[in-house]
Order: sequence, then C-alpha cells, then structure tokens
Amino acid sequence: MNANNIINNINNDNNNNNNNNIVNNNNISSNQHSLRRTMSCPLSHTDQLPHQTVQVGIQLIPTGWHAALIHFHSFETLPSQKGESTDSEPFAMHGLDWYLRLHPGGATSAKDDMVSLYLRCKSAADQSNISVYAEFSLALVRNDGQWDSHMSCPCVPFNRKRKGWPNFISRSRILDRGCQLLNNDCYGGTLTVLVKVQLFQDARTLECYIPRNDMNCKLLRLLEEANSTDQDNRQNNNNNSNHNNYNPNHNKYGDDSSNTKNTADVQFNVEGTTLYAHSLILKMSALTLASLCEDTDRDTTIPITGVSPHIFLCLLRYAYGDNIPEELWTMNTSRTSVGGVSCTSSAMELLDAANRFGVVGVKLLAESKVVQSDIAVDTASDLLLYADSNDCALLKEKVVDFFLLHAEQIRKTPEFQKVKESNTILDELMEALLSKRVYRMFPLGENDVDYSSMGVNLLRKKLGERGLDVDGSREMLIHRLTLEDQAARSRDTTDDGSNVASLAQAYSLLGNNGNVGR
Repeated sequence: MNANNIINNINNDNNNNNNNNIVNNNNISSNQHSLRRTMSCPLSHTDQLPHQTVQVGIQLIPTGWHAALIHFHSFETLPSQKGESTDSEPFAMHGLDWYLRLHPGGATSAKDDMVSLYLRCKSAADQSNISVYAEFSLALVRNDGQWDSHMSCPCVPFNRKRKGWPNFISRSRILDRGCQLLNNDCYGGTLTVLVKVQLFQDARTLECYIPRNDMNCKLLRLLEEANSTDQDNRQNNNNNSNHNNYNPNHNKYGDDSSNTKNTADVQFNVEGTTLYAHSLILKMSALTLASLCEDTDRDTTIPITGVSPHIFLCLLRYAYGDNIPEELWTMNTSRTSVGGVSCTSSAMELLDAANRFGVVGVKLLAESKVVQSDIAVDTASDLLLYADSNDCALLKEKVVDFFLLHAEQIRKTPEFQKVKESNTILDELMEALLSKRVYRMFPLGENDVDYSSMGVNLLRKKLGERGLDVDGSREMLIHRLTLEDQAARSRDTTDDGSNVASLAQAYSLLGNNGNVGR
C-alpha cells in the first residue's frame, strides 16, 4: 500500500466518551430541583429571544488535517541507551516546519524497554513568545499498510517544548518480526511513523485584510491644511474622524438639487447617466480615474463604458469616504460577463471597475467577496487568467488552492484550454501540485521576514502596517517588503553617517509609497 493510500485511509474519528460525570438526582435538594426545572424550561412565544452573541476570549478555528510519513531507517542500529535520541529531518505541514524526536531506548522518564516518541514545531521553537495551537496523532505503520499503536493528543500550544509520549511502545514489540513494524528494506529495518496535525488558528487571522477607508480623514485634512501652519499640518496628519453613513438617496445622480454641484469640475457620462465629481478628490483617492480628467474643462463630459451607473457611483462614493453598501453584494448584475469571466453578482463587476479606475480599497474588498462566492469548477480557469492579468493576488492564490483540490474536474472544462496557452501559469500550477504548497496566514513574531511562506492576506497586512501600497501581484508585495527591510537596515546604520548612499538607493527603488514594478 503506497503512502497516499495510507494517509487517505486514516480514521479521523477520535470520539472520547466521558461517563464519569453522572449526577444522582435523588441527592438534589428541592430548591435545586426547582432551579433545574426553571433553567430547562423552553422559551414561550412571549419570551424575548437573545438579539446578540458575545464572543469572549480568543476563538480558535480548526483548519483541517495534514499528514506525513516519517521513515527511521536502520532502527536496530540507532543509539538505544536511555535518554539518547534521533531527530527526523524537518518536514512541512500547514506552512510550518516540524520534526519527530525518537528515543529508541526510551527517554529518561520512560519505563524500561519502552520507546519514546515526540513531535515538535520547529518554527515555533525558533521564535520567542510564539505558540502554535494544534492537535496531533502519531501511529506506526505496519508492512501491510495498517497503522499500529495510534496515540492522539487534543489541541495544545506548541512553543519551545515537545509534545508526545515517553512510553509510546515497547522496544521488544518493535523488534518482534511477527508484529511487522520494521520494514526489511534496509539493514536494521525501517520504522515508519504516521504524523497527523490539525492546526487551530485565531479566527481573526482568517479574516481577509481590507484596508480602512480613510478618505474622510483626508477630506478633513484639506480644510485643516488651508487654515493652519506647516507645523499644524504635520501634527494633524494622524487625526481621525467618524465615517459617514451610507445614504443611497442623497445626491444619487448629481442632480440640480445638490448644493455642491456648482463646485464640481468633472462630469462623467455612464451609460446615459451624468455623474459629477471633483478632480482634486479623485487625485487623492482614484489616480487612474483622475488621469482621465486631465486636460479637460468642466464642460467636457468624459464617457465611461463597460460599467453600470450604480457600480460607478459606488466607486465615487468610496472615493469621497463612504462605505460600500452591504445590499450591493446580493444584487444581481445585468452583465453576463466581466473581464472574460461569467458573473451573476455585482462583486465581480465592482472588482473589475475598481481595478480599472485605481480604487484599491474597493478592489480588495470586492476581491474578498469574489473569493467567498464565485470560485467554482466552471469559473476557476477564467478567474485564474483574470487574477493573473489584473494583479489580483488573493484571488489568484485562492483559485490555485481550489485547483489543487479539483484539478481533474477543472482540466475537463472547455475554459481550461485557455489556461493551457499560458506556459507561465501552467508552470505555477505544476509547482503548486508538486510542492503541495500551503501559505500561512499568521505571523511568527515581530521579526518574521520569511515572506515566501506567507499568504497574500498576511503580506498585505504587513504592507498596510508600514504604510506601503497593498495592491499588486504576490511577487510585487514580497518585493516591496524586501526593499523596505533593506531601507530599514540602511536607516539603522546611518546613525554614524555611514551607508547614506545605500539608504538613498533603497528609497529610490521603493518609489512613491512603495510602488515597484512587477
């Protein structure tokens, strides 16, 4: 039986029945009986049901099981004095490095003739003050493919300490050829251990990173800068103000009743609907859209094609500091396809429009909605091509993850023929299949710079925390962080007046707000 069959045949049912907490009702007082009956009484139709749920503490979410087979060759010749150990080579699961520690003669705390076996998270052990929460199980694999001596551990924090069992199995049982625990493919026999790990992550790390819409702060800053000194401007740059509530009926189409229409200097024609805006605002929040307004006077109408008026209006409202209304995500779109991708909801149309006109916050928000609802076998190929050509890094990452699970079905769809025309994307899919890549979504300490193992959401969080551009392909995000690290190291060495040239070079590469080429 091969390794894949062994892993696929694992029984994940670890039911623990606890019959020790039996209450003898005859010993309960009458008051306790009354209280028990009151607490278990069902709500009547006149009772008010709870209208909110409060979460207390850190909510840990299971992320699924990963499995690996670890082979200890020449088991009989391994150091077998009590306390002596042999470590496996590190192996990757859930984007982290792990290893097994085997004591062929038992750990110092083990009983005589016992073999000790422990699991350790190397990634967590290498970092200070970092804990990785996981449940795991260890089992030996017999020559017939069945597992033996299965031991499991509930969710525990992995940090610098190892987790396992000092009395895992007797050494004499392993050496007993009748038990078939040693494979005779090499001298001394090979002992095979099956490792299963399920990671538990803070629910907050699973949330898609959406940058805060701070456009209303920028609008307020315009007024403050016009009435204050340069020193006041620098002090007020970090001031915050409350977000405006969405009002779909307020100045919905820039009609004549608006008391600010006369101050607008830009007008757009979106499929017959005229919308008014201010070029200065667009230059601060939608650079691509603002570039369309250059070299035009206020009487010139700029045509906008390929987007619905209500979608374009949402982009404008966001540019002015508003939020995207929740009802938009459930609205059906009249367009059958957007950017070559068939769509039935407004999320894909809004993603395409935000990408076209450079409204990054809306792009990332719409991208997260598409990731949640639009990835399917029939759409995966088109979404992959769209994400690759439009630098939708999160969408591309999630579509590739979906492909790893449904490769056979996706390859049979007509849309996959377009994917086959791109050697670059095919290479990426092949690499993902062979490496079984899993990007992590949580940081490993403050000095975590292993960007290649991070998911797009974590990369964007790090960029956002540093005030850098969060848009672009995965390669662009990593490149910006790497250059910023170089600039930070250069800043640390300029205290004595050295490396000024390298600092200037790093900042010249970072460019405007950390933007770099792909």
